[in-house]
Amino acid sequence: MKILILFLLVSSQAWSKDFELSEAKAHYTVKHLIKTVKGESRELKGKMQCENSKCEFLVAIPTKSFISSDSNRDLNMQTILEVIKFPLVTIKGELDEAILQEREFKFDGLVSFHGVEKSYRITINNDKKSFGHFVVKLSDHRVERPSLLTVAIDNEVPIDFEFNWK
Repeated sequence: MKILILFLLVSSQAWSKDFELSEAKAHYTVKHLIKTVKGESRELKGKMQCENSKCEFLVAIPTKSFISSDSNRDLNMQTILEVIKFPLVTIKGELDEAILQEREFKFDGLVSFHGVEKSYRITINNDKKSFGHFVVKLSDHRVERPSLLTVAIDNEVPIDFEFNWK
């Protein structure tokens, strides 16, 4: 009996594949009537485990790690996003392992941002690196949109990212 249990444990681990995110960064673009602002984070952490042809993943990004070219703007963003109360942006999901070999694929990922979870359709393009894209609606996450000259920034914020799994 002990040999059977040991065999099952070793066998299940042999079918399991674990990956960690490497060389990852995420970009956002905020648009306003008179200005476009881009920011970036290189502090993405993530893991993916594939077992029995299904892969589960989780990616986390410290909210305060996004920086633009203006530190004053970044501090304002951190205040609006309440980074102490909501320190992480996470993306998690499950997909078929076979899809990872495709050049382009789409899947639904559950994004937790500013205390609100919402499912987004995420597009991935595989090349030497993987590139992804989705669009966050700030209103869906109860984010108060800052204004400049009484005009609020766009509600939709494109998120682009690149990464490798190792």
